[in-house]
Amino acid sequence: MSVNILRVLGIGVLVTVMTLLIKPHKPELSIALPILGVSAILFCIAPYLKGILSMFEELASRGGLESRYLHMVMKIVGVAYLCQFGAELCKDAGESSLASNIELAGKVMILTLSMPAIYRLLDLVSAIINF
Repeated sequence: MSVNILRVLGIGVLVTVMTLLIKPHKPELSIALPILGVSAILFCIAPYLKGILSMFEELASRGGLESRYLHMVMKIVGVAYLCQFGAELCKDAGESSLASNIELAGKVMILTLSMPAIYRLLDLVSAIINF
């Protein structure tokens, strides 16, 4: 595991330095380099993400949680990370208004994805009140 974290840190530092060196001469490449760096880092951590997902599925089955709620949470986390990544790239490129719109779209999508759980929670509260 420590080898992978060193690889991730190395990729991050290397891409940052390369971006800073290239930015004055080729600004278009200074936007593409972080995308490549993030892709490389995601490739490094992909096996861990798969393991985490299987652990969550195991915990959900032990706790009697319906798998659809687990999948909903995983989708919400994925949307949050992707929107944060997209917004940060836009901010780095000087497009703060576009970044704000990506963040807003992510929040709306997260709310939309969480509606089944909100309805289920309201049903439980209603059942407790009517008990």
